[in-house]
Amino acid sequence: MKNNHIQSTDTLLMEHTYEELKDIKAAIDEAVILAVTDSKGTITAVNDRFCEISKYSRAELIGQNHRILNSKFHSKDFFKAMWKTIGSGHTWSGEICNRAKDGCIYWVQTTIVPFLNEKGKPYQYISIRTDITDQKNIKTIMHYANHDILTGLPNRRCLAQKLEQLIERSKGKQSKFAVFFIDINRFRHINDALGHQIGDLFLVEVAKRFRLIDKTGDSFYRLNGDEFVFLLEDTSLISVMATKLIEIFEKPYIFNNHKFYSTISIGISLFPQHGTDIDNLIVNADLAMYVAKRRKGNQYEIFKNRMQGKNDHVLIFETKLRNALKENLFEIHYQPKMDVKTEQLIGMEALLRWYDEELGQIPPNEFIPFAEECGLISDIGEWVLKSTALQIREWEKQFKFNLRVAVNISPLHFKEGNFVARLIKILEETKVRPEYLEIEITEMSMMDYNDDLINKIQEVKYLGITVAIDDFGTGYSSLGYLKEFPVDTLKIDRSFIVNISEGESGIAMVAAIIALAHALKLKVVAEGVETNEEMEILKQYNCEYVQGYFYSKPLNVTDITQKMLNQKTT
Repeated sequence: MKNNHIQSTDTLLMEHTYEELKDIKAAIDEAVILAVTDSKGTITAVNDRFCEISKYSRAELIGQNHRILNSKFHSKDFFKAMWKTIGSGHTWSGEICNRAKDGCIYWVQTTIVPFLNEKGKPYQYISIRTDITDQKNIKTIMHYANHDILTGLPNRRCLAQKLEQLIERSKGKQSKFAVFFIDINRFRHINDALGHQIGDLFLVEVAKRFRLIDKTGDSFYRLNGDEFVFLLEDTSLISVMATKLIEIFEKPYIFNNHKFYSTISIGISLFPQHGTDIDNLIVNADLAMYVAKRRKGNQYEIFKNRMQGKNDHVLIFETKLRNALKENLFEIHYQPKMDVKTEQLIGMEALLRWYDEELGQIPPNEFIPFAEECGLISDIGEWVLKSTALQIREWEKQFKFNLRVAVNISPLHFKEGNFVARLIKILEETKVRPEYLEIEITEMSMMDYNDDLINKIQEVKYLGITVAIDDFGTGYSSLGYLKEFPVDTLKIDRSFIVNISEGESGIAMVAAIIALAHALKLKVVAEGVETNEEMEILKQYNCEYVQGYFYSKPLNVTDITQKMLNQKTT
């Protein structure tokens, strides 16, 4: 019977063998999203749930085909394979990522059943869908909670878990294992000379070369930046494996016609000789690595108790850091934050810079963790807040200022009992308007969240200051804390952005984060956007704001002021 109405389960079973449709009956009975199309895929009937999830009315859907829902997540080959299956009269099942009328992404578990005419050819299709968006989002986010998004290697969290297991097992067996701390020499110069995009491609290639030693990649972990850890359970192979690691870097790297060579420095600590807990093993391997690096790199060193080279360096570095704070030797640069739709400047992020006459330009990922270790981070954070507030006041005097400036606050600083009181004092002293400030706290700040932290964030918001979660996806990655915390904005870490032009999984991750943020009424900022392709994908998935080299690198006060004046006059 050829018609445009959804047929009953019993009718379908009459037209198909039980073996072919044994799961279809259950699927139809449980499904809430239904549609019928003709042989060419034109929609002829939909139910209310279909309209509800797609955000289209029935009138908008009838006469269209399913390309109206295409999220561009799946490849053309994906749909070709699907049509080949149903076109030959067979049932197709799988997961499909669709885009609703308002731009939101949703996932559906889909079964498509062809209706066959007397010649055995399909004359219409019924699709039965169930919404699996929540499961997909949670599964994807939790996967990346344990893996580095850029290289695909296990991350710091996985390393801690693995080391705990090895320590317990080795204690029981009275056996040994080795921790290799691997640092890429002059990686910062690769980034500075060739750009972060080449730097990221380089790190991906490094991970591929590591897999030449361990095909699973499970023995290698990315700590951060250009630092990796390799775990070796057979300590008789230390020299062999260290040599192999050095040798895999002898082959040149070639990206976008840029050819260059790189080397590594390796520090090695042994359990239990050099430590019986995670911290000691990592610290001592790091110490040995620093000694190897001081010897011009491209070699390895095993930890020795007499190693003092890094300790001397630590003392010198701490003295310089304290002096820089005392003598106002820090500088703040401002990276523009742009509206995706209007391409207008809507705010900026204050970024701390430190240049030392002897050490040169020192990147924040080197001196910020050090400042946290030696107890200077609170004073440095307060200096940045106050300096930024004073600069905003200068801009207010110079011209009408209506932009928000974001300042990163260390988790250690934020957890101090008097943090809010010190923040209020800065507002009073500088007379800055609170709505011009935003506090950024990293996702790692949420790892031990409690009522005190929630209340503190709420107090900040009561002052009129907005709060953003920075580096989302690289730390705790729990849906629970997002619902609990009264934050305004979620910032997607650059490590996710660089992957969206590489394939479906990268797009899926970013789409899931944006959808999650919007469901929780949060604004989204994508960090580290560098290419037009990244921009187009972010537009497609309704990301509100971006920052990155696509629009501008971080600018000094003079240059960012000129940029604001230029926008004001256009």
